[in-house]
Amino acid sequence: MTRGPTVLVVGGYGAVGRVVTRALAGRGVPVVVAGRDPARARNLAREHPGLVTLRAVDVETADGTLLDGSDVVVMCVERANARVANLCLTRGVHYVDISATATVLDDLERLDPVARRHDATAVLSVGLAPGLTNVLARRCVDDLRSATGVEVTVLLGLSGDHGPDSARWTVEQLAAPRRSGEGRRARVTLPGFGARTAHPFAFSDQHSLTRTLGVPVTTRVCFDSAAATAALFGLRRAGVFRLGRRLVGTDRLARTASRLPLGGGDRFVVHVAATDDAGSRVAYAVSGRGECHATGVVAAHVVEELLRRNVGSGVRHLDQVIGAGALLDLLPAHGLTVHASA
Repeated sequence: MTRGPTVLVVGGYGAVGRVVTRALAGRGVPVVVAGRDPARARNLAREHPGLVTLRAVDVETADGTLLDGSDVVVMCVERANARVANLCLTRGVHYVDISATATVLDDLERLDPVARRHDATAVLSVGLAPGLTNVLARRCVDDLRSATGVEVTVLLGLSGDHGPDSARWTVEQLAAPRRSGEGRRARVTLPGFGARTAHPFAFSDQHSLTRTLGVPVTTRVCFDSAAATAALFGLRRAGVFRLGRRLVGTDRLARTASRLPLGGGDRFVVHVAATDDAGSRVAYAVSGRGECHATGVVAAHVVEELLRRNVGSGVRHLDQVIGAGALLDLLPAHGLTVHASA
């Protein structure tokens, strides 16, 4: 029997990686789950016998044998990303990355000449934010050709399915100093939550989308608990997170913050609005439960598209390879709701 294309999921037993692995294996795609502790994926292998196999690997020291037999690699951890991407692209293996860290994405974008030289594709901004936010932003600008500004708002659930990388990233942003020109807090009406106060937050979208769309992009965040949002950003303004990072480090601060009794649930909303100088406005939103679940759904869809068709070589962001209509039509089957003119 001829074996089909194989996908290597680095960190395939994590919060996002499990979703990617189950989605692909459930459609008959062979998946290799790789990581430093593959034993954590034994249940996945038992769920999908013959389709999910395990491989022990440390991406910081791995060589090209990491990729043996793989057609696509999905990076679900934030360690040595550029190194792994370079290994993939120089061997003509497609690469998908869920990282939301701007510096990581910048390093990956520099590999564009490598990807083009070897006829491979790297897809970045894959997930919730960046990811669905990118697709919604492009849909808004396509619908409002006269757009002169785009505002991205993300509401995160405090008790969602976050992995350690997500918690660490959030704390890093809360501890980062305010940047000039990052905008002010704003009241935004979000599906299921009504009018909420959202605060400036350094999502990578404000950089990548400003470049790819040619329109200034502002990014903000709030949490599902309005009281927790006010408290966390009050601590941010007071410099508590910056002080905590200096005293105990980001990892320990993230673990401490994740144990705080902040309430909240697992619902999220990503909301994007485009406006022009004449006052016209177009907005879309996606809501659902489980941010890591949504990221995994998007990542699995990207992998299937890479296996199914040629999306063009080079390093590209999600909205540059996936049509908004096709992706948004897919989401309701996975428990996610699309809102137009929200």
